[in-house]
Amino acid sequence: MKSLCYISGIGLLLVLVFILYRKKNYYPYAARHLLTKREYRFYLLLREVADEYHCIICPKVGVKDLLAVTDTKQYMKYFYKIAQKHVDFVICDKDLYVLFAIELDDSTHETKDAKKRDHLKDKAFAAAGIPLKRIREIDKKQIYKLFR
Repeated sequence: MKSLCYISGIGLLLVLVFILYRKKNYYPYAARHLLTKREYRFYLLLREVADEYHCIICPKVGVKDLLAVTDTKQYMKYFYKIAQKHVDFVICDKDLYVLFAIELDDSTHETKDAKKRDHLKDKAFAAAGIPLKRIREIDKKQIYKLFR
């Protein structure tokens, strides 16, 4: 009987160790596609036009990677405003000099909060001298207009 308790205790201890080990090494992540289906459809057309102009497309670029905060006294205040934001596409020349950024807008951009976020982005890019172009329709004619 004593050996049965001993074996049960060891078994319980092993289960607890396994649970703790698994919890410590638990990473609930899975790979996903970089672009939504709509963004990918747009990207395919954008790529055709960008290739004609010998431009490089960078998708989902963080705004903090494109804009530098110039107010050193209030750096963090302004950095936090852009830190978690991105633009859908950045168009660069062959040397990766940014020519302009693109936001592929849809109905989600019509809410009050979205308009406020879009306004901040528009003003920040304008201040930095980087054109931020917005497009709603996935249409090759509209894409050609972006490059003019």
